Amino acid sequence: MRAWRIRGYGGPEAMRLEHIPVPIPDENQFLVRIRAASVNPVDWKLRRGLLAGVFPLSLPRTLGRDCAGEAEGQLVAGVADARGDGTHAEFALLPNNQSAPVPAGLEAAQAASLCVSGLSAYIPLVEIARVSPGMRVLIHAGAGGVGSLAIQIAAQLGAEVLATASAANRAYCASLGASRVIDYRNEEFLEAGFFDVVLDTIGGDTHVRSLGALKPGGMLVALQAAPIPAGARRDDVRVVMAQIQPTRERLEQIFRWAAAGTLRPQVVRRFAFEQAPKAYEVSESGHARGKIVLLL
Repeated sequence: MRAWRIRGYGGPEAMRLEHIPVPIPDENQFLVRIRAASVNPVDWKLRRGLLAGVFPLSLPRTLGRDCAGEAEGQLVAGVADARGDGTHAEFALLPNNQSAPVPAGLEAAQAASLCVSGLSAYIPLVEIARVSPGMRVLIHAGAGGVGSLAIQIAAQLGAEVLATASAANRAYCASLGASRVIDYRNEEFLEAGFFDVVLDTIGGDTHVRSLGALKPGGMLVALQAAPIPAGARRDDVRVVMAQIQPTRERLEQIFRWAAAGTLRPQVVRRFAFEQAPKAYEVSESGHARGKIVLLL
């Protein structure tokens, strides 16, 4: 089979389309013939070695984290084991407990786009922050892969949702359910009032400043992103670093919402499998709207 592999850390030039054997599943896995695989920021961060200190790769390595494809006559989607080869290939192994059948009405590209990004929005908002009607929620990077789903989830849970984004993405975020979109280049989110929950997908200085946007007793839920400066804290709020663990039950809920139209997949860019380096470049630019998906 063909697979996008790296033999050392680097930029898009480190990626090589290689022919390797089709993997063989163990008793806890199954083989999927991939039809679509999304490109997530973690993919190029791993390729560049930006996470090598906490998540070193064994090389060579097949890139990619999630996918949708055919297995035993049905369409399934899920997340590959982080310890092994990934999903930017013609075949991949998915753990039984990190995948779920794709319901009718969802195509492969849509299902693939909902795995890592969907879980990264669902777990922080539904399980950790327990967003409920009447809450005020701020979503950073609202036009991105996680943010575009997080806006929808928080809105359908009954929250008042504000998002940060560029001016060019104001209408896009509003169409997803944001009651106000704050232009991060020209506006200050700290002037938008106080929030019960902030979802930080950026880290760094944004994380520090977000502490000041919380009501007493509020919660800042953060994803692994830019390093957070030492000493950033407030004693009257909670800060939780979300652990994004795929499970069948979580994926089933996300897929049910999507099949019912409650959660709209945001597949904005589609690339042929052979164009994977270009897809990575677009993701790495930091200006991609919604999700980027490779098609096989």
